[in-house]
Amino acid sequence: MSFLLILSFLIILVSVVIFIAVYKRNGHTELYSQGVRNENDGNYSLALRNYEDALKEVRKLNLGKKFGAKIAQRIKLLRTTIDYENNFHVGRGV
Repeated sequence: MSFLLILSFLIILVSVVIFIAVYKRNGHTELYSQGVRNENDGNYSLALRNYEDALKEVRKLNLGKKFGAKIAQRIKLLRTTIDYENNFHVGRGV
């Protein structure tokens, strides 16, 4: 009886640990997806924040460098786009 109780407790514990690990790994992909959606909607500052948070997660979890480099390139491109828009609006008002 106690053996079954211990075994079921261990199974539940392992399931919870696996669920938490999978959830943490997918946090960066969800942030990246939100960034893409915000970028497509024209919310560049919000997209930039999503990409930066995703990059922090990728670096914190020591995941593949290719995905981190892809996010870094999007951040660079988005910053350029934001600067261009800001300069365009300033120049247009003069």
